[in-house]
Amino acid sequence: MKRINYSNFELLEDVIKELDFNYNPQKIQNIEVLQNFWQEVVGKKIINLAKVHSFSDDNKLTIVCSDSFVANELYLEKAKLVDKMNKKAHETGIKIKDINFDYKKWKETDDE
Repeated sequence: MKRINYSNFELLEDVIKELDFNYNPQKIQNIEVLQNFWQEVVGKKIINLAKVHSFSDDNKLTIVCSDSFVANELYLEKAKLVDKMNKKAHETGIKIKDINFDYKKWKETDDE
């Protein structure tokens, strides 16, 4: 595509070349593994109301919930959930320090 001489716009292809997407396949794989463990720990009823969203570098798992009620109920069981998740994840080398429950991000994952 030819650049217009009198504009200061950049071509999209030039901008894309400079982007750093930070794609980490290991992180994606860990999230998939944790989602499977989460399903085993909470069961079929809860899996439709709460799912794994992310796993941070400081070993904090974020679970998105369909609403604040679900987030609150899971928060009350957080210590047990961390323990059960760590027992499942032990073989994979994943260690969960904490779980955060977020209902505000549910809409982001609704389309998945």
